[in-house]
Amino acid sequence: MILRIFFSLCLAGTVQAQVPTDSLIHYELGDIVVRSSGESPSVSSISTMQQVRLAGIAQADAASIDPVLRQIPSAHLQTNSRGESLIYLRGAGERQVSLFFDGALLNIPWDNRIDLSLIPSEVVGEISIAKGVPSVLYGANVLGGAINLTSRQLRNPGSFSQLSGILGSYGSRQARMTWLRRTERFQSTVFVGGSDQDGFRLPQGADLPYSQDSNDLRTNTDRQMRSAFGQFSFKVGEEGSIGLSLLRFDGKKGIAPEGHVDPGKANVRYWRYPDWGTNMAILSGQFPFLDGTLRGAAWASRFGQTIAQYSDKSYSEQVETQIDEDDTYGARLTYLRDFPNSGSLRAAINLLSSTHKQEDIEVQGPSFYRVFSQRILSNGIEYTRSGFVNVMIGASVDVLATPKTGDKPERGPQTGLGVTMGLSNEVYPGVTIRGVIGRKTRFPTMRELFGEALGRFLVNPDLKPESSLLTEAAIGVERGGTTAEAIAFFNRTYNTIGQEMVLLEGETRARRKRVNLEGSRVLGIEATITSRVFPSLLLGCSLTGMRARELNPDGSRPLIEKPSWIGRCNMNYRFGGGISVVLESAYSGQAYGLGEDNQQIALPNSLVTNARIAWLLLYRGYSAELFTRINNFTDEVILPQLGLPGPGRTLHMGLQVTF
Repeated sequence: MILRIFFSLCLAGTVQAQVPTDSLIHYELGDIVVRSSGESPSVSSISTMQQVRLAGIAQADAASIDPVLRQIPSAHLQTNSRGESLIYLRGAGERQVSLFFDGALLNIPWDNRIDLSLIPSEVVGEISIAKGVPSVLYGANVLGGAINLTSRQLRNPGSFSQLSGILGSYGSRQARMTWLRRTERFQSTVFVGGSDQDGFRLPQGADLPYSQDSNDLRTNTDRQMRSAFGQFSFKVGEEGSIGLSLLRFDGKKGIAPEGHVDPGKANVRYWRYPDWGTNMAILSGQFPFLDGTLRGAAWASRFGQTIAQYSDKSYSEQVETQIDEDDTYGARLTYLRDFPNSGSLRAAINLLSSTHKQEDIEVQGPSFYRVFSQRILSNGIEYTRSGFVNVMIGASVDVLATPKTGDKPERGPQTGLGVTMGLSNEVYPGVTIRGVIGRKTRFPTMRELFGEALGRFLVNPDLKPESSLLTEAAIGVERGGTTAEAIAFFNRTYNTIGQEMVLLEGETRARRKRVNLEGSRVLGIEATITSRVFPSLLLGCSLTGMRARELNPDGSRPLIEKPSWIGRCNMNYRFGGGISVVLESAYSGQAYGLGEDNQQIALPNSLVTNARIAWLLLYRGYSAELFTRINNFTDEVILPQLGLPGPGRTLHMGLQVTF
């Protein structure tokens, strides 16, 4: 059955992460460096590296980056009970995947994750994804992968301006302006934008017996976003450069309550975020140094949010407030050197310092103010030897310290070791095989150690780091306009940080507690194919099958909320006269949620189809695109987590003008 779905979807899709060329504006790479510019692709691709290019980002017509990330093969996105949109790669946890913007950590270190629904997509020119066994140069906490967002830039001298507006279902509206300019020695990028929506449509057939009044609009899902970004860089000498990036994201939104939980028997989050925002400054540069290249980035960010908790689904009586403020400082220094006829050396030092300030305020009661901090140091080195068989080896040492622990017990430092080793070989022109194995560590976050989530969690400051043995083997084929790859992977994680329900004496509602489990095991295969059938038609598909199991003394059971199958397909066809059609399909197979009694509950499969039609008008140096997009036009019930369905059918229409 699964194979029939896969091959039928192939007839209607492309995996945008594999699109070889863009029809829109160019950009330059400014992300974390994991290979030197002189390396051959065969050397740099021993581990899985995938991309979502600008065309795929723009055609999503999305205000935020999370719908775009669905194009990544094996990616599973969901919105949790905190209202955060998160990404999982190959069954990894969301805190095992780190997110970077122009080389700087964009994740909030307090929880090593960030709400993707509040990051604007328009500032991003390319997304690169490291999976399998990510490079040791990324630093700590990336055992599940690393995602690099790169800002838009012009490749050639000139200027570019773009205005766009989008209107959609349920009060959805977007307005964006982008301006780019480049000369021989200077480039700049400026973006401002905003979006609002009254809420998400509730798909017909969704079963939410609690906390849902309307059969049409999902309770408490309104959202507002505002964003601004500026980047300026200068060329220094013949091979050097220095740049400064400034960004501001802010917004406010409601959080959909878990509609399957009876609030009389269990804790339900009736939350709103009346204030959410982050400010960030990134200073980066590169210069020749000792016959190699020295590249670096330093950044400072301040993240703040207010969580307002209400008594019930009417959101009329506020009972508690949590105010968070996170100050983060980081630096990354990378040295790259190629040795003629012998290989290349890459080394990196990563520093991260963050402080979390939290104030819990009861409306008619006391307030509590606490300060937490952490320091992370990571050193990594890799050597790649090219030849008939390309060989890569690497090692890293990571250290975590938590100098301030609020009102919780003090903790000593923790350390983690990382190693990687890989081989690749072009066995035949256009046919490459590769294999890689490694070990990586993820430290528990400060929120996992000390966070109580307004009384929802019991703390466990004795959590141990997670560690994983990661392996993958792949074969890739390129023939003309067709590219295909099959990747088998196996991940064994030890001391997995999970949850259990605990009912304290004298209480009637169980609380959650994070604990170290015996571990988990994920065995899977990821297949992708892209084909330029003819110049106007691009087809492609990806399918990932996984067997993800939590291990315990009594045997094993499926990992929570990890689908056994994930499929993505696209078709992009360009007619004459500037008309184009995009069809997108996404399949999610069997998964399980965790009930209040610690029992697993099966989640339904889903097959979602989207469609986009656009008309591009060109006149001299100007262009205008009119488009219409329908997402989930069959109104499928998408249930990645118990009681929190995804949006139903939505319609968007827009105009984009370029000059």
